[in-house]
Amino acid sequence: MSNRPNSRDNDDILKSLSCEDQSNYMSIIENGYESDGRSVSSSDFLATNFSTLGDDDDDDDNNEDGFVSVGEEVSYILINSLPLALAFLMEYLMTVISLFIIGHLCTANELASASLAVTTYNITGLSVVEGLATSLDTFCSQAYGAQKYSKVGLYFLRCSAMIMVFSVSTVIVWWFSAPWLGILVPERDLLPKVQLYLRIMSMGIPGLILFETGKRFLQAQGHFKASTYVLSIIVPINVTLVFIFTKHFGFAGAPIGIVISQWLMPLALFLYSYYIIPDTKKCWYPLTDTWFHFKRVLSDWKPLLNLAFPGLVMIEAEYLSFEILTIMSTYFGVKGIATQTVITNVGSIAYQIPFAMGCVVSTRVANYVGLNMVKNAQTTTKACYCVGLLVGIASCIVIALFNKPLAKLFTNDEEVIKLACYVLYILAINQISDSFAVFSSAVLRGQGRHRIGGMWNIIVYYFFSSPLSGWLAFGPLHLEVAGLWYGCGIGIFTLAVIFTRYVYKSDWNVIVDEFLKREAEEYEVDLESMTSSNASIGVYSR
Repeated sequence: MSNRPNSRDNDDILKSLSCEDQSNYMSIIENGYESDGRSVSSSDFLATNFSTLGDDDDDDDNNEDGFVSVGEEVSYILINSLPLALAFLMEYLMTVISLFIIGHLCTANELASASLAVTTYNITGLSVVEGLATSLDTFCSQAYGAQKYSKVGLYFLRCSAMIMVFSVSTVIVWWFSAPWLGILVPERDLLPKVQLYLRIMSMGIPGLILFETGKRFLQAQGHFKASTYVLSIIVPINVTLVFIFTKHFGFAGAPIGIVISQWLMPLALFLYSYYIIPDTKKCWYPLTDTWFHFKRVLSDWKPLLNLAFPGLVMIEAEYLSFEILTIMSTYFGVKGIATQTVITNVGSIAYQIPFAMGCVVSTRVANYVGLNMVKNAQTTTKACYCVGLLVGIASCIVIALFNKPLAKLFTNDEEVIKLACYVLYILAINQISDSFAVFSSAVLRGQGRHRIGGMWNIIVYYFFSSPLSGWLAFGPLHLEVAGLWYGCGIGIFTLAVIFTRYVYKSDWNVIVDEFLKREAEEYEVDLESMTSSNASIGVYSR
């Protein structure tokens, strides 16, 4: 098979190093890196576990001895998705609950300021962190599947550090948000409070980053319930803090409560993994053992960026496309805005379920790619579409049958409820194609093909779906808010078809080759780092 990276044995490696570096390298081998798969530079793992990759089309039949069935994978996805869906829902509700509390304890203007601040936070903060963290869906999961346990921790630390650096620009933008928001928002009197809210929220960004990357660090190892248990404790604390602080300190109390909660989340996640699931310690990277280990965390970010940036584009494109619909709805008066708010919130809540399941799927596929178990990865892909169809139909039925009660959760205005009920039927139909789009995107992430999702999200949302929504809403048909969601639904259906076709046409041998290529590149960086830091490399001892 072409493009397969060649592995070098230890003798060849040692010949290329100085005497001091030979001692350092041998100390790593002798202390278990080479034999237990913990080292990023372990060449024997590549040679033995991936030697079966070749030109023979029947290789897969010979190198996979642990086949799984579609039924087993469906069961695995369903069992692990439920706690993860609850975790995503609870995390989503943390900022939404703050709006409810501000709405009851503060003025209408302060509620409007908080709503604008939360929207800005989601677009320029949360989506950026989540988008960049999607790279771990591939790197950590494939490394764990390949039994490169310490490498899982290395990627977690690298990605966390990388996002921290990117977040500096976010903090600057938030601290001076009033001037640039004034260009977009006509209500200038809201801007001081918006800026205050965002300045306080900026203090919680490191906690948010560590929780998002830590969550994926544990998911890669199959621990999907950890974040659910943590959030089941933190969310009640968050509600209590936001309520107490808002009551005593006013508007600023809400973001203060959220920031404290954001720092408690990674702390609780660490304590849970340390004491409740101690087997995760095998994936911890020895950051402080030597300067060499520390330097590795701050180097070789390019492979992560190659997947993180498309992941960011994919998530950001989706966030912004729905904000465009909200902006369009402002031209239909207060009733139109209220209806759009109802539909957006119901859609966001419904989205958490397939998205959580997609995280399980991407992790599972990436694990199998790391293990070179291509047929199992294909089985998981088939299973995810079975689950996707069931979830899409179930979500469609629930929204269609309970459209009126759902609308009443957000408003008592009968005219808004009537319009929302009609548009919710459109949203219900969209759930089926949305499930296929989400699951296909998850498989692509597990394969390490983030660029496909990022590229097509931009093309479809901005050059097809949004213009179509505008034409249906404002054009000859004058469908208004309903037109916005007809266009959105057609766009999502288009993405579902495109992503599903990419998955169907997947060349799994090439996908495994790409994983091997990343292993080889990482291996070379290891040697370069060792030869360029003679005086600073210490001997790793356990």
